[in-house]
Amino acid sequence: MPTTPVTGGTADPAPTIPVTTPPEPEDPSVVTRFTATVPFGEKGGYLSSEQVVYGFGTTAVSDARYKDVIYTVPLQGTVRYPTGPTSVQGTSKVQPSASGGHPVVVFLHGMHDASDLNNAKGYDYLQKSLAENGYVAVSIDAGKINGLNGNASDAGALARGQLLMTTLDLLREGNESGVFNGVALPGLKGKMDLERVGLIGHSRGAEAVAYAVELNRQRVGISYQNIEATRALRLAALPLQAAQEAAQKRVDEALTASTDAAVQLLLAKLQLKAAQDRSPPAPSSEIDALAQEVERLQREALDAKARLDAEQLALEKADAALRNMNTVLRRINANSEQWLQQIASEEELRRSGVVLPSATGLPHRIRAVFSLAAINKKQLSRVTHVPFMTLLPSCDGDVYTLEGGQIFDESRYTAEDDSAPKYQVLVRGANHNFYNDYWSKTDDSQIRAPLYCKAAEAETLRLSREDQRRNGQFLMESFMRYFVGDEFQFAPYWKGQAPIPAAGCPVGENSCDERAVLTIHQPAAQRKLLQNFRSADASAKNPSGLSTAYEQFSQAVQCRFLALKSDRDAACNDPVSQLAVDRLFKEGALYDFSYDAKTLLTWSITDQAQLQWTAAGAAMTIHTGDLSTKGFDTLSLRVAVVAPIGQEVEIALTDTQDRQAAIKGSDFSNALYGIARKPDGAIPLVDAPEDAIYGDTGTTRPLLNMVAVPLKAFALHGVDLAHIKQVTLRFPKASGSVAVTDVLLQRMN
Repeated sequence: MPTTPVTGGTADPAPTIPVTTPPEPEDPSVVTRFTATVPFGEKGGYLSSEQVVYGFGTTAVSDARYKDVIYTVPLQGTVRYPTGPTSVQGTSKVQPSASGGHPVVVFLHGMHDASDLNNAKGYDYLQKSLAENGYVAVSIDAGKINGLNGNASDAGALARGQLLMTTLDLLREGNESGVFNGVALPGLKGKMDLERVGLIGHSRGAEAVAYAVELNRQRVGISYQNIEATRALRLAALPLQAAQEAAQKRVDEALTASTDAAVQLLLAKLQLKAAQDRSPPAPSSEIDALAQEVERLQREALDAKARLDAEQLALEKADAALRNMNTVLRRINANSEQWLQQIASEEELRRSGVVLPSATGLPHRIRAVFSLAAINKKQLSRVTHVPFMTLLPSCDGDVYTLEGGQIFDESRYTAEDDSAPKYQVLVRGANHNFYNDYWSKTDDSQIRAPLYCKAAEAETLRLSREDQRRNGQFLMESFMRYFVGDEFQFAPYWKGQAPIPAAGCPVGENSCDERAVLTIHQPAAQRKLLQNFRSADASAKNPSGLSTAYEQFSQAVQCRFLALKSDRDAACNDPVSQLAVDRLFKEGALYDFSYDAKTLLTWSITDQAQLQWTAAGAAMTIHTGDLSTKGFDTLSLRVAVVAPIGQEVEIALTDTQDRQAAIKGSDFSNALYGIARKPDGAIPLVDAPEDAIYGDTGTTRPLLNMVAVPLKAFALHGVDLAHIKQVTLRFPKASGSVAVTDVLLQRMN
């Protein structure tokens, strides 16, 4: 790791160009962060049905690795749907299909408990609002999968994905008739447009809906042959496991008997010694009797020990028999065990009525996936060709590693022809549970979350349950209504051109973009990469084929990836010498209760340049030759402020005639201050005094978030956008630590 300043470029000393706010669209020379607004909170145009509990029979699910695990779960959940228009026209703009079908949004909860329907009912407030705006909203119950998560190799991801895909199959098959796997639901007859489907998952359900993008392309079904193989494994293992359990029971009994015999022997020996030591001595007849008793107990103790040794040897042999079979009989529910033993033919399978996940089903028209506080046990990296959004609650005390960010990061360059955008939103002050009514009884942020998330702290920046739901409802609904229902009134927010409306903010606040920090990664055809760090020579040879220079940094390290799992070491090197070095900032994913509060952490586990400096003006310059920005409207980058709480970045473009303009990133983003404070003219260049307690602790959960500046801002100050020779990122604060990646040209419009 370099300890001397890294040189080789020229920092841009140009003063920051002031940007006028608020928007004044009548003045073409003014460039502002927001140029539009989006509606939210107005009454919808439809009446919602009551909450309907459905039960479509039973399906089977399996495990990704354990071939002895197939078990049955109910096909049940809740649904709300539009029953007709309201008497007064609402603001909904979704159009039913030609046959009268409404777009469908499916919810899938995560791990909480194994109760029936309670987890699924927790999203009814969202289902009702969607129904009132013209959508059929289904919430799948996966409680029985929760009950067996401990036996899953993948935290139940495949099982949940199979349950989801089977539910979609049944909805498609029964939509025209209103009969779903033999169960009539007249209110849904013809009601659904299954060419327009959106998925929302929470926690383990969030991983499952992301995984469903892959399952929709390549199904993982269950066949009768799979059931036969599973039954054979379980039947073969049953006597071995029974023998092991019996052997263990005999060992326990022998151990108890041996212990009791040893205790009785000890007591007898003590009694004999006491008699021998008595003054006057005990009669010889008494001593002889006690000695004979000791001899008898000695024989019994030896016999008990011999039996224990024999039973322990038998247990070892029983353990070895199971190991040699290379299987462990994993627990499934009693009904599933009985079902497996009964299904000895395909006819018996048919008569059981259990619907098996299809391996050949036609793909569904999934038009959007919203992943809420996801885990990522499957290390997903192929969430492509479908608009994808991951929401990361900064005060998540459950999935405290913010693994949904890994799904976003690992998928963003997987497909060179990716046709869909990806989004990440960091919601500052939100916890894991409050998005679900049933889960809201527990405030998970009090378990493992940053200091500012503690509700009892005087300077807490937590969102209340109501305020968190208001914000989450806007994000989830607007995403679904835009991408699934083609309600284009929400487009400006998802292009970074409109603020969160008041109805999506805490009660009493008209703006709250410091709460929800949006990152946009446009489809391949709508972006041009200027710099990331996915290759070892990323700085020596950037995507323009030129170098990227670092000046006045005390330390600079580029990392191709960080340790996504504890058994994968980070791959980092010096950008100048390209020699391997250690990372500057440890991964937040490795955080545990024993971490040093002064350890600097970054929670985006992906390629990045990690930079530190001790004097104002450190700069990173990306040489681009003679670059045309034609076809793009935005220059964006992702920055994680690691220390202290806030950093400014001055973003400068220089053309081939050496004309340059520098723009303050904070004029176009709330990403540069690590805590949800409203801009006051001082932050992020000056940390708020009340935030001193959080500085340099590594606990503010810094993530790589987007800073995006309209290219027009540079053009209005004389820069020729058809001939750009360099992009410079200058840090004017006296000292600090940041991570940077994904310097892009993007087309938002």
